[in-house]
Amino acid sequence: MTAAGRVRPPARTAPGPESHPRRAFRRTAYVLAVTAFAAAVPTPLYPVYAAQLHFSPAVLGLVFAAYAPGVLVTLIFLAPRAEHLGRNRLLALGMGLVVAASVVFALASNVGALALARVVSGLAVGTTTSVATAAMSDLEPDGDQHHVARVAVAANFGGVAVGVLGSGLLAQLAPSPLQLVYLLPVVAAVIGAVAIRTIPETATDLGTGTPWRAPAVRVPPGIRRTFWVAVGGIVACYAIYGLFGALVPSYVRIGLGIPSPAVAAAIVALMFGSAAATQLLTAQTRDRRALLLGFPGLLVSLVALVLLLRAEAIAPLLLVVAALGVSVGLTFMGSVTLVDRIALDAQRGGVFAGFYTAGYLALAIPTLAIAAASESIGLGTAAAVFGSLLAVVVAALYVETYRTPTPAGGGGRPGMRRS
Repeated sequence: MTAAGRVRPPARTAPGPESHPRRAFRRTAYVLAVTAFAAAVPTPLYPVYAAQLHFSPAVLGLVFAAYAPGVLVTLIFLAPRAEHLGRNRLLALGMGLVVAASVVFALASNVGALALARVVSGLAVGTTTSVATAAMSDLEPDGDQHHVARVAVAANFGGVAVGVLGSGLLAQLAPSPLQLVYLLPVVAAVIGAVAIRTIPETATDLGTGTPWRAPAVRVPPGIRRTFWVAVGGIVACYAIYGLFGALVPSYVRIGLGIPSPAVAAAIVALMFGSAAATQLLTAQTRDRRALLLGFPGLLVSLVALVLLLRAEAIAPLLLVVAALGVSVGLTFMGSVTLVDRIALDAQRGGVFAGFYTAGYLALAIPTLAIAAASESIGLGTAAAVFGSLLAVVVAALYVETYRTPTPAGGGGRPGMRRS
């Protein structure tokens, strides 16, 4: 899940009848959503894999966390070459990696194969997300970078929600779900590959021989306080993403005693769907203001979630999950737009490299920790402890955000428009 606004010169390829900027913008957003969709498809199936392959929650956490290194490798070492290799070429590569990951998942017969499939899925996400967002920045008809950020985040969250829900329903109703379900991302990726052929190339240095250099993680002193507030927001969101993606399906199966993959998928999809809808319904709420609304929502929702995990009641759990999704949507958007506001164009690569590195570490490390703890204290207790600790962190982040004034902005992206 990444989004970063950037202003670039107009694309060198003039849009034709099939590549109108608005149409091309939407097709690029679709390609972005495909990678999130594909990465989410295995989520309801992890408890099924665990039962069939006889591995523990700790191993499940390791498999889920294998996604993060794949994202970071391509995000740092390949995505920066998009301006020279061609953005569309990398987007097409991302669609190919989605297909490859789906094939590995469908053929997986052991834990090692599952971990490899997660790594390849991460490679697809890292190859595609920042490149697609940069292309969307150029293709947005009105040059509204806040609209770009909102649509990019909504495409990520919405892709996860649809992927989880579609997978859960197929796993519940269709034969051979561990194979058949992976036709979904394959078909979506093929459609994405066809769509890419109609999108004008927006890379500005295509074919040049400029030497490659990975973006340095560098945050100028003048924006560090605000930067760390924003990092706290994305860390909280990705930690919750890890909790839901890796552990909620197992909790539904073990803690609530509901073996249905469709029920587990619906609960996860509710959280991500609420987050996606929030992006599209809060056009005027961003930066520090979104964080000041999102952090209290996260705090209340996490406390309620911890209490409900012990009560093992599903009906109130659904209300809390929906509220948590809204809070995640506000917090994530606030974090992204706050960083975009304070970073000068010359600093943007290094600032966002640090921002997203922190986010993906937050996805992997807490997931591993809670999965390992569940071995000794049980899944429900481990999730409750993790949620409690995260609630304390969120409370501290709210206090720091409240004490940090809204910055004037570096490159700040002022434009706003309808969704």
